[in-house]
Amino acid sequence: MDIDRVRYFNVFVETGSLVRAAEVLHISQPALSKALKLLEREVGVKLMEAEGRGLRLTESGKRFRDQIRPLLHEWLNVSKKIRDQEFWMPTRIASFEVFTTYFLGYLTNFLELEGLEIHELGPGKMEQAVADGRVDLGITYLPVPQAGVEFMEIGKITMGVFGLEAFKKEKFSDLPFVIPLLPTEGTPSKVMGIDGWPEHKFERKVRYRVTMMESALELCRRGCAVAYLPEFIVQLHNQAVLPEVRLRELEAPVPQRQRLQSVFLIGPRGAKETDLHRKIAKCMRSLK
Repeated sequence: MDIDRVRYFNVFVETGSLVRAAEVLHISQPALSKALKLLEREVGVKLMEAEGRGLRLTESGKRFRDQIRPLLHEWLNVSKKIRDQEFWMPTRIASFEVFTTYFLGYLTNFLELEGLEIHELGPGKMEQAVADGRVDLGITYLPVPQAGVEFMEIGKITMGVFGLEAFKKEKFSDLPFVIPLLPTEGTPSKVMGIDGWPEHKFERKVRYRVTMMESALELCRRGCAVAYLPEFIVQLHNQAVLPEVRLRELEAPVPQRQRLQSVFLIGPRGAKETDLHRKIAKCMRSLK
C-alpha cells in the first residue's frame, strides 16, 4: 500500500474537502482524486462516495480512517525517533535491592541524567546482563567472576547487625534474624546469603526469610527481628523514619575486619573508565 496515498487520504479526512486537501498537499485536485481512487483499488473497498458537489466517507472509509491514523502517526515519526535515539540513550544500571532501595536515590545528587533505567538483578544475573549488553554497569559487593566482564573496586562498606534499641538487652544467640530468602551462587567468598553473613563461621538464630530488603527493614522497624545490613543503608533509612523506629547497631561476633566489604562496579571487559564510573565511585566514597 502506497504510504503517500494513505497520507493523502488522511489529509482529505482532516480537511473534509478535496479542494482544501489539494491546497495543503500542494498538488492538483485531479492528481489527488486519482491517488484516492488508486488507494481504493489497493484497499479493495469503496472509501468515499459522492455527496452533493463533494465527497463523504463510506462506513468502510470511516473504519479505514480509524485504523490508519495511529499507524500513519507512527510511520511519519520513525525518522524522528531514530534521530532522537542517536542523541539520547538511557543509562542502565543494575544492582540488587540493597543498593536500589536507598543508594541509587542518593546517587541522583551526583548525576544529572535525562534517563535512568534501574534493573534489579541478583549476583550472577547482574554480571550476565552486563556481558550481554543489556545494562551498562552493575553495582555489587558480591562479585561473581564471569567471562566478558571485569570489576573495579570503588569503595568499601561496613556491615553490622541492626535492630531496635530494645534488642540491646538480648544475647546475640537470642536475636531473631531476618535474612534473604535466596542464597548467592558462584561468589568467590564463602558467604551463603546476599546479606554477606559468614555462615561458615558464626551461627545465628533465623526466624524470618524474605526476598526484599525493605520487607526485612519493616520487620526490624516493628521490633520483630534484627538484620545484617550495610551501615550506610541504615544511616539513610534512619533519616527517613521517625525516631522511635530508627535502627541501632547491636553487638555481634563478626570481627570488624570481616565486616568490611569491597563494593565493585561491573563493566564490560576492556571498556574505558567513563565520567559515569567516576561519579558513582565518588558517591560511594561519600557515604560514611
